[in-house]
Amino acid sequence: MASISGPDWSKLSSLDPELVRAFVAVVDSGGFTAAAKLLHRTQSTISLRIRTLEDRLETHMFLRNSRRLALSRDGENFLIHARRIIQVQNEAIAALNRSNSDGVIRFGLPEDYAELWLPELLKKFYALRPGARPHIHCRMSLELLERLQAGELDLALVVRHGSQTSGRHLGREEVVWAAHRDFVLEPGVPVPLALFPETCCYRQRGLEALAALERQYQVVYTSQSPTGIKVAVNHGAAVTIIDRCTLPDNWRVLGVQDGLPALPPADLELHRASVNRDPAVDVLAGLIEEMVEERRNVVVGVAA
Repeated sequence: MASISGPDWSKLSSLDPELVRAFVAVVDSGGFTAAAKLLHRTQSTISLRIRTLEDRLETHMFLRNSRRLALSRDGENFLIHARRIIQVQNEAIAALNRSNSDGVIRFGLPEDYAELWLPELLKKFYALRPGARPHIHCRMSLELLERLQAGELDLALVVRHGSQTSGRHLGREEVVWAAHRDFVLEPGVPVPLALFPETCCYRQRGLEALAALERQYQVVYTSQSPTGIKVAVNHGAAVTIIDRCTLPDNWRVLGVQDGLPALPPADLELHRASVNRDPAVDVLAGLIEEMVEERRNVVVGVAA
């Protein structure tokens, strides 16, 4: 590993960007498991990338005898270079996309919010920017953030997963348990669940709430798409977790009366790529903020 003279930083130019991104993800997320979820990789893959990075630079990035994740001195020095490498790569991708795709705005949001807001949002946007060409990407929030960081998106509307954020907080949406209106949850029977994959914060929070209540459950259906979840719920076979604002007409909300715990609300955030200064992105971002604000006022007015 490292000699007294330290690592050979001249090797930076030949490093695989995936190794660098894995290292920064581990640092920013606070651990290998969290980094694996952020990058949609297995923990063993992230560990292998860090070991490969250390082997190539002939040094240790983390203190192995620390009870908590801590950077070594070389790790701290390398982090500065790693962030620059990622920033330059993102800027290069963004510049290439701008030169080859004039007028294209790459916007990402979860599929259920796309169904709810996208038609009206695009109608208003085209009226203000008729020459723009939005490319819509519907993915789960963590994947959208990853694509934004990789320079593949200009704007992303996401649900906050952790306590730290770099996006603009737009508001909160009520999150509820839901099932088909004819579904009956029998007392004492494990709750049959239709949920998104493990990287979904709704899934994590829901299962934690059930465990705290010591309520038995069984995940009977998993899908990355809201459409897939709706198939299972409409069949009357499962309970799911959903934003109340996206609740279908033929579903009903389940709660304490059904033996289910309350769920924390969803914090909506708007993230923007720092390298894109296209005024059309400002317009789209402004319309998104207006739409969320208008909805908040409607909800408050109904409650009053």
